[in-house]
Formats: sequence, C-alpha cells, structure tokens
Amino acid sequence: MKKRLWLIVIGILTLAVLAIIYWFYFSKPTSFPTNERLIEEMNNSFPSAAASEIQETISVDDNNVLVPFISKNDDYSLSYWVWKRHKWRIASIDTTGTPMLWKVDRNHPSSYRVVWNIHPEDQLSYAAFYLRKDRGYHIIKGIEHYEPGVQMMKEVSFEEKSYGMFQLPEEWAAFMDSLSEFGTAKQEDTFYYRFSPEQYMSIGWIPYDQQNHEAYPDRSVNGSGFSNENVYLDYIRILDESEIETVE
Repeated sequence: MKKRLWLIVIGILTLAVLAIIYWFYFSKPTSFPTNERLIEEMNNSFPSAAASEIQETISVDDNNVLVPFISKNDDYSLSYWVWKRHKWRIASIDTTGTPMLWKVDRNHPSSYRVVWNIHPEDQLSYAAFYLRKDRGYHIIKGIEHYEPGVQMMKEVSFEEKSYGMFQLPEEWAAFMDSLSEFGTAKQEDTFYYRFSPEQYMSIGWIPYDQQNHEAYPDRSVNGSGFSNENVYLDYIRILDESEIETVE
C-alpha cells in the first residue's frame, strides 16, 4: 500500500515538475510590454541607452522583437528583445542605428534580418545592400578549382522612416545555405575546407544622399552597446562603389 502511495506521489511530483519546466521554458509569449515599461527596463539595464521615445515595436516572430528608439541624447538607436524563461528580455541594445545583420536563428539564413535606425541629420535618401562573394582560385592535389564571384543587390529607401528591417531575400538565403552545405560536404578534406568560399562572403551597404551621391552616416555610427542574452549580430560594412562590379 505504501509503495503504491509513493508511486502516486512520485508521479504527481513528476507531472508538477514537467509542468513548471514547460511553463518556464516553452510557454507561449505573453503580450509585449508597454512603451513605458520598455523605456524603464532599458534605462535600468543600460543607463547609457538614455531611452526616451519608442518609435515602434517590430515583431520578427513570436519570440523576437526589434524596438527602435530615440534617446535623450538624440541618438537613433536599436534594441533587441527575446522571449526567454517566461519573460520578455532585453537581448541587446545599440545606441547607434548603423545597419546590422540580426541572425535570429544563426543556422538558418532565411531567419536573418537586416535592421537599421538612421539618424535624420545624416540626410540619407536610400542605400544599396549587397551580398558579395569574391572569386576564388586554388590548386589542391594538382587539381585546379575556380569559384565564380557573386553579387546580389537590394535597394532600401530611408525617406519615410528612419528605422526599418528586411528579411534576407530568398535568393540570398538560398545562396548562403548552399555555401553552408558545400562546406559541410568538404569537411573530410581539411585542407580544402580552409578555402571554403563561405569565408569570402559578406554583406555590405552603400548609403546615398538626396543627390544620389555616396554619403557617410556620421551620426549613425560610433556608439556604445549592451548585451544581456545570446543574440547574434554582425556588423554590415560600408562599401565603396569601386568595390562593386558593374555591367559595362
């Protein structure tokens, strides 16, 4: 009788523990915090953020939200929020709005987002974003290998809003996936793997002013940052037109 009672108690406790674990780690997100609460949490966690105005809350998916904001110092900034351990948490804050690549799920390029919050004083009209891979040539075990260069472009306007986000175009994500698969397939040849084309791939941008001239976003760079959770952000380098291949 006692043994049966103990089994019942253990079963109840096991179910209770599983329920708590599910509630803590796997429960669906609650409603996103109010703007006032967002500002309070950012300034408590990272006083240098000096957040004063939330511009918008932009949902990436159920568990990730981008929040562009303006600080008391007139910085146009970005904050990244994640639903984790049964709470909306600040993953990262950047007091500048220079474009960044947010790898929401770093194993799946289709989840990647390019995000920005350009300061109006920079007077940028638009930008051209490029996915680029250099040409490659090497000889391995007497066999010549040539890898063609790749260049893809997406143009984004800054006219309507200072901030924004776009998901990587399908062809960009597919190309990045193909490089990853290529590298995995070649891992058995460690010498060849050192020359995987993936290491030569990058995303960059060229900002333009109202006269379609290249411009440098002085007010949108050189700030400070804060990270509290695992969030994968890559800096997007400013390119020069001389680096871009054009069709004659």
